[in-house]
This record gives sequence, C-alpha cells and structure tokens, in this order.
Amino acid sequence: MDTNKSYRAVFYDATLWISDFDFFKTELLFLASLLKSNSFKSNIPNLFERLQLLIKEVDQFRADNTILNEKVKRYNNQIESLKTGVYSFNDDYLEQYHNLAEEVFLFTQKYKNFKRGLYEFLSEIIL
Repeated sequence: MDTNKSYRAVFYDATLWISDFDFFKTELLFLASLLKSNSFKSNIPNLFERLQLLIKEVDQFRADNTILNEKVKRYNNQIESLKTGVYSFNDDYLEQYHNLAEEVFLFTQKYKNFKRGLYEFLSEIIL
C-alpha cells in the first residue's frame, strides 16, 4: 500500500469523485423521469412490473449516490484543511482514502452495469 500521497493527488481524486456524483444525480433524475413516463410500447409482457423494479433500482442508486457524495465531500473538506504540498498521510487518512476509493469504484462499476442493462431494455421498448 502506498503510504506517501501528495495533497494535490488526493484532493484531485476527491474533486473528480464529487463531479461524477453530481453528474450521476442529474442522470438518475432523468432516468427516473423517463421510466415514469408513458413512452413505452404497451404490448411488452410484464412491462409495468419491470418498470417498477427499475424505478426502485434508480431510487436506490439515487440514495447511494447522495450518501457516497456526502462521504467524499466530508473527506475532501478534511484534507483541504491540511493543505500542504506533499506529505505522508497518517494511517487513518490513508486507510480512509483507500476505503473511499474502493467504495467509489464499486459504486461506479455497479452503476455502469445497471445502465448497460437499462439501455438495452429501453432500446427494445421505447416507441
């Protein structure tokens, strides 16, 4: 595990994560609106049930996105207060950074997989 990390590198990562989560928030609002619209072929079997499950998944992603975004913002504020050029993180900051990076990565991968499946589904049922 890397024990030396520049302030700029950590701050940059956290800033990118915040930007991504802000984008995801907008995208998830759009997807929720799309799924709740009447833009779909009505002859698809179990369409209503499938849409309800997708809406539930989008709502869960929205909640998870908000929680993770807040975690990253809190961490970003903590490290911003340190503002030194290059330093060796103490174990707590380093562990928190790596845990957060893993959480962000897992969320992003899960979200990308969900969107891939959603877009495939939507491409078949949109009028």
